[in-house]
Amino acid sequence: MRRLRVIGKIPPVYPNGWFCIAESRQIKLKEVHFLIGQQLTLLRSETGKVYLINSYCPHLGANFSIGGRVVNDNCIQCPFHGWIFNAETGICNRIPYESISSTIPEQAKVSVWPVVEKNMHIYAWYHCDGKDPEWEIPDVDEITSGEWKYRGRIEHEINCHIQDLPENAADIAHLNYLHLAGTTKGNDICKIEMENPEPIIRHVWDGRWEQKQGSDKHIAVMYLKQVMTILKIPVPLTYSDLQARQIGPGIVYMMFDFGFLGSGIVLQHVTPEEPLFQRSRFVMYSNLPKIFANLFQLCEAIHFERDVYIWNNKCYIKRPLLTKNDGPISKHRRWYNQFYTDNSPSLESDGTLSNEVKSIFDW
Repeated sequence: MRRLRVIGKIPPVYPNGWFCIAESRQIKLKEVHFLIGQQLTLLRSETGKVYLINSYCPHLGANFSIGGRVVNDNCIQCPFHGWIFNAETGICNRIPYESISSTIPEQAKVSVWPVVEKNMHIYAWYHCDGKDPEWEIPDVDEITSGEWKYRGRIEHEINCHIQDLPENAADIAHLNYLHLAGTTKGNDICKIEMENPEPIIRHVWDGRWEQKQGSDKHIAVMYLKQVMTILKIPVPLTYSDLQARQIGPGIVYMMFDFGFLGSGIVLQHVTPEEPLFQRSRFVMYSNLPKIFANLFQLCEAIHFERDVYIWNNKCYIKRPLLTKNDGPISKHRRWYNQFYTDNSPSLESDGTLSNEVKSIFDW
């Protein structure tokens, strides 16, 4: 199905920015992990700092992720011949069977990638031109202080262009169509009456999207209000104010407030693992009682999966036929275009990548 699908004329497939590669809890002290496809190696030093390096030893190509060991705090030792590389600089500083006075070849070096740990997650910076990070990922004080507790996660694999996911924030019109029917109707859009769903339970939405300027130009915000109705009468306890802050191409902070019930955040991450294959992770931190947090996540998953049905089967329309009330989709595309540069890898007609050598995402 993926091979036969009409794709459309798509933008570059790997935008520049920060992308989530792991949750902090997944890698312990002195552990070594491989990322999907084993192209990159993630490790945590003896003192707790994380590093990201290319997986293959330049000596004879052994994979650091399989049998490599963390030594001397922030170094990794190759499992094949014991060469030791500093994970911060990538430079080999010891060959165990050579004398200390021996000169280590200058080529004995592995590539290192900018990586940070924020809000219980680990992020890697990618730029096709090798530029240093251009903005920082904001701290969420309520997570680091423990005020908001971990309340679970949702993960999806999606076959689409990465830009399709954040574009939903500017597509205001789809909310009161695709997401009007109550959560009890499920996620299968082939079985849901969209045009006139039964009036017993519905979700009514109102929202707007705007982009930031200046030093915050990499940020866009969707302000969203939602209420559940029963027989078209609003249910007071279901009013919710949501604010989704898109930070670069792959991170969203969705803040929610349910009044006296509590508040919290869903960290929404999308990471490209192939040109048209995205891994989406939603991780929730909140002071909501657990039963309400679980219910919120269930509703979120059901409605998100309605979008997944669309994304998995749509093509990309470069010049969409938009009407007055479609929302600022064109404005969103112009905003998102800042994350591409001339060398951003594009998908060729034969399925290969242009500028493939500079991409870390084709795991």
